[in-house]
Amino acid sequence: MSITTHDNLRFLNDPVALRITWDRLVSISEEAAATLVNMAFSSIIREVGDYSCLLMDAEGNSLAQPKASVPVFIGTLPATVRHLLAKFPAETLKPGDSLVTNDPWLGTGHLNDVTIVTPVFRDGRLVAFTGAAAHMSDIGGSLNMGSSRDMFEEGFLIPPSKLAHEGVINQQLLDLLLANVRAPDQVEGDLHAMLAANQIGASGLLGLMDDLQLESLQPLATKIHSLTEQAMRKAITAVPDGRYQAAVDIGDYEGDIHLNVAVIVEGSNITIDYAGSSAESLFGSNCPMSFTYAYSVYPLKCLLEPHLPNNEGCFKSIRVTAPEGSIVNARPPCAVEMRNRVGHMAHAAIFSALAGIMPERVMGHSGSAPVTCDVFAGQFDDGRRFVESLCVNGGTGARPAADGIVTGFPGNMSSTPVELIEAATPLLFLEKALVPDSGGAGRWRGGVAQRMTIRNTSRYPLSHSMFYSRQKHPAQGVLGGEAGAPNLIALNGQPLAKPVGRHDVQPGDEITIQMPGGGGKMPVAERSREAILFDLQEGYISAEGALRDYGIAAETLLKEAK
Repeated sequence: MSITTHDNLRFLNDPVALRITWDRLVSISEEAAATLVNMAFSSIIREVGDYSCLLMDAEGNSLAQPKASVPVFIGTLPATVRHLLAKFPAETLKPGDSLVTNDPWLGTGHLNDVTIVTPVFRDGRLVAFTGAAAHMSDIGGSLNMGSSRDMFEEGFLIPPSKLAHEGVINQQLLDLLLANVRAPDQVEGDLHAMLAANQIGASGLLGLMDDLQLESLQPLATKIHSLTEQAMRKAITAVPDGRYQAAVDIGDYEGDIHLNVAVIVEGSNITIDYAGSSAESLFGSNCPMSFTYAYSVYPLKCLLEPHLPNNEGCFKSIRVTAPEGSIVNARPPCAVEMRNRVGHMAHAAIFSALAGIMPERVMGHSGSAPVTCDVFAGQFDDGRRFVESLCVNGGTGARPAADGIVTGFPGNMSSTPVELIEAATPLLFLEKALVPDSGGAGRWRGGVAQRMTIRNTSRYPLSHSMFYSRQKHPAQGVLGGEAGAPNLIALNGQPLAKPVGRHDVQPGDEITIQMPGGGGKMPVAERSREAILFDLQEGYISAEGALRDYGIAAETLLKEAK
């Protein structure tokens, strides 16, 4: 048996050796993530990337996660471990056990996200946890996005449970779950992929401990957390003390949601407080505190220390508070299916609040937030049924010193490939294109929107569930930048007055989905003529847009270019 001695721990004081060890932890997490992606059955994991894998110490504190996964889950998985340990104390766990839950208040905020946690044992002693959180293609419920009045309408709840006990699957629990979902093959395949990913992560951690001759990960974890916390506190100390406030409004299933934030800087500590935000909604936009916390600390880290490794130490100096019973600290059994309506907008309020003191770092509001995930359900001509998610990104806000792009922020998810949807459903894409003049104007332009037109080629009607909320509240610019273009959702060319919930798409019907553009940054007058010409030549703006937004005729720009 190897012994953790002072000599074995000398590498902790060697910056090069410690960095190599850190990179190896990240590599182990990425190998676990690759396992999950390669084995996953559903497109929302395999193609869109709505998942994360996490390595944690024996107390559930985060150590490392893969670079390409949803970063926000690092804010929820450690809390989930602690909730699971309250039900299954560490001393009762055995090698081969895996714990599971999708309780919104213990996990990532809604039922579709399932979290699986696996304890890691070395010589009979618990030394770590590996965890995976992933969005299931279906979890039951009504598929009427945002319209539910409580959590019970939204799908199947898995309380803290053992999915595996000493290496044996809890078949009764699995059967109960699979009997309540529309895509049991996909869900079962994804759960097994998550279990496999956790095992790969566990094997990598044990291999690392063998190579370093460690009996415990705790000295390494303590060192990583300490260094990260010190770096974050140093970054916070550079921000002037004060109370910085802002607010954003968000479209709900009915009416609007008001999100109010105060960022309070005191020395090396920051508090993000949501007092003054709307009360709980009657519908599914409610946000449990776990999700609010995760999507508050993440954009703050992006501002303060974007290159700092993601781990528990990043967040020890940050506190998030919200009145219980508010939209950002909703209580069970509120409906929470569309909690991302609120959580994904935290960045906008935080960036606006800090724009005056961190003008070189903030972004415009993202048109990719709130992230959208349309769900199509129906059947092929031969009667085979399908459920498929279509995730699409709009334009991000203008970046700190660059134009916005078409990608996910803060959600970090990819758009579902057209080819996959056409292969898995009777949907035909007639158009997928960037939309000129949709990015908010400014010294730095917001990312442009994208538009798709989709036809139902089946002889059966299909169900289209959606929840869009930027018709009245487009992504705003910062520091004088202009807003991006709003959503547009149309059926057979006619805009839908209420593009939320569920509606039927008849055979031959065509749906047009136009995502929002991102907000700009800094005044329009500061944009260079070279940048405007580039946008015109690349199709990001039209001749009409150049004249309207920048006061420059396209003919003049083109002549100057010659």
